[in-house]
Amino acid sequence: MFFDDEDEAIYDPDLFHIVHGELFEIGSNLDVTPYGLRSVPTHTEDGIPIRKLYVSNLPPTTTRTDLFGVFAQYGFIKSCWLRMGDRGPNRTPVPTYAFVTFSNPADAHKALQAPVHEKTLDGRNLRISPADSWHQPSEDSDGRVQWKPNIRREDPNSNWGRDQPNGNTADPNVSIETENIETSSNEEINEETEDDRPYNILDILNRDCLSHILTYVPIRDLIRSERVSKGWQNMVQEYFQGTRTFKTSWWQHVPVTLTTAVLRRLLQRLGASLLRLHIDHHWSALNDRTAHTVGKFCPLLEELKVVGMHTKNWNPLIYGCKQLKSLSFVSCNKLTDSSLVNLVKGDSCIESLTVANNTHVTGFFLTGSNPSKLSSLAFYNCYSLQGTVLSSAIENLPSLTSLKLDVCPVTMWKIIPLIISKLPRLEELSLSEYTSVEMVLNPPGNDAFCNSLAGLTDLKILNLSRNIYITDAVLKTVAQSCPKLESLNVSSCNSRKGFPYPGVGDEGVGAVCAACPALARLDVSYLVALSDAGLAAAASLPRLGTLTARGMPALSAAPLSAVLRACPLLEELDACGCNGVSEEVIATAADVLRSNPRPLVLHLAATAAAILDRLQEPPPKSWRDCGTQNFLKSLQQEYEGHKLLTINLYEDRSNPQLRPDFVDRIFEENSEGSFDDILYDNDFNDFLVSDDEMFLGDGLEDDEHVLEFHGPNIVLL
Repeated sequence: MFFDDEDEAIYDPDLFHIVHGELFEIGSNLDVTPYGLRSVPTHTEDGIPIRKLYVSNLPPTTTRTDLFGVFAQYGFIKSCWLRMGDRGPNRTPVPTYAFVTFSNPADAHKALQAPVHEKTLDGRNLRISPADSWHQPSEDSDGRVQWKPNIRREDPNSNWGRDQPNGNTADPNVSIETENIETSSNEEINEETEDDRPYNILDILNRDCLSHILTYVPIRDLIRSERVSKGWQNMVQEYFQGTRTFKTSWWQHVPVTLTTAVLRRLLQRLGASLLRLHIDHHWSALNDRTAHTVGKFCPLLEELKVVGMHTKNWNPLIYGCKQLKSLSFVSCNKLTDSSLVNLVKGDSCIESLTVANNTHVTGFFLTGSNPSKLSSLAFYNCYSLQGTVLSSAIENLPSLTSLKLDVCPVTMWKIIPLIISKLPRLEELSLSEYTSVEMVLNPPGNDAFCNSLAGLTDLKILNLSRNIYITDAVLKTVAQSCPKLESLNVSSCNSRKGFPYPGVGDEGVGAVCAACPALARLDVSYLVALSDAGLAAAASLPRLGTLTARGMPALSAAPLSAVLRACPLLEELDACGCNGVSEEVIATAADVLRSNPRPLVLHLAATAAAILDRLQEPPPKSWRDCGTQNFLKSLQQEYEGHKLLTINLYEDRSNPQLRPDFVDRIFEENSEGSFDDILYDNDFNDFLVSDDEMFLGDGLEDDEHVLEFHGPNIVLL
């Protein structure tokens, strides 16, 4: 240091060291923040530890959950109270300030010390300061904390609280904010102390987590639990308002019968926000007022599925559900054409209509309706459906792009070419499960059907599974006319060697694979005429993602390995029931994933690769010599632990009755006369009681059997 001559006599080195030490001690206790030096108190002017903080500058949409999200990072929060503004008929209350109370004073000190950018909410910097001493929880001499302090009512004319609100006049923000607290009325302070309760699990978990937990609680229990508290009631009501899907089958595990009155009370709570409703309760007692109830309480409903109901009138739906797009009726016995005539009017909003397992609908409700938005029409197992009526109604459906006529009457197949020829804009067509014995003995020609398929240039999805009329000629027509095809299902198209109809084979599958490069899903299961050469054609599909080839014993692992190597987008391969498929497929899949990583699932149950199924018990000693145990260990370590490769060796997804080598043991040729052998066999008399025991006497009781069998394994058909 440099001093003037007149100041040099005043300088004292001992005094300088004392002052320097005091300044160093003071500087070490100051907290350095991004905005300079600031002193953060740990106790009030009365010596009470600071646990409660005053928070202001709140956004208008602040909730207690939001405040927990900001301050929970600093420590355990005992309570959080939010002061709402004045309420009125035309005024929405907004938060003005809040109190946050920590269990540990050190946590409150961390919150005060934290940088400003950590304490922001909806773009606003929260103003944080210690609450006044009379708001702070007090401690007894033994350390116990009184969480609800006694309110000190000061003289309103006194300026003590205004002059020194927190014993710290250096921070002007603290003085201003505590002044706002002081000017609040005593009534507001009492309100704060009453609601200053400890927080619970509803304040810790966010709304998404609570909604997921409440999905496991029955709806009836949630309604009955609303009386627990007001906070729980608000949370349950918020969960109901966020419900988008409801199925009445969720009501089965409770003893209360689902009636229309019960459904009405449910929809009063859930219906305002529902988008999808499935009425699929098997033991329901719903009546004809159900349609009125759904239409009244579900104005936003977009999808309705009805299963097994005997309600006949569904026309009232159209008057309440103005946004209904998808409508499905499954196993509704009383559903008729008159039940649907108003639902498909010209101004109807229905886009998808499905009728399944019905004996009354003929298709007449579509005649003259001309619905402009109906784009998907599906009939499954409808015995009374008339092809001529449907053919005339198709002309009034200009927007139809999806048609499904599955398990329809035998006479429908003759009208299908005429129907398809009227729908050149079809993108999805399903004609599955046409297996009439009459048509097998006298199969019709497919020239008309092939000609109708020639006009479907926009077809993307084609389902012809279990259809005995499909041959290689049909698939060749599809290959020539449908270049946009993305999904093809020709499984079980003549899977019996004894059928006079040839079915689908190598030529048809190869033609489709060569001419449809956009094909992503292919199902060629249970085809007796398909060999390795035909399936290998699938390797030419660059977008193939799912390949299903079940129940073909003549199939080997070679074509499947070729598909794995050549198809970079393949994610699922199903070869269940193919006895000739070996573990070569697994090794190929592992090699392919090293060069082209992607999720891949292999379903290889009931194949030669599923050797784990044959080793449920300890293997014989002779197997140890051939290295089977070592192979199993390497298989489990290398493939089952693969992060991208999933191998299913246990779940057999194939149907043994659809396999080409299936033999029905009941109707075998050598079974003829089997019952005669039993009846005329002398050993069979040993199973019958004696003649003396078979008389019909007066003393025969009602519950006694006249004829008894004592054989252990006798089955009467």
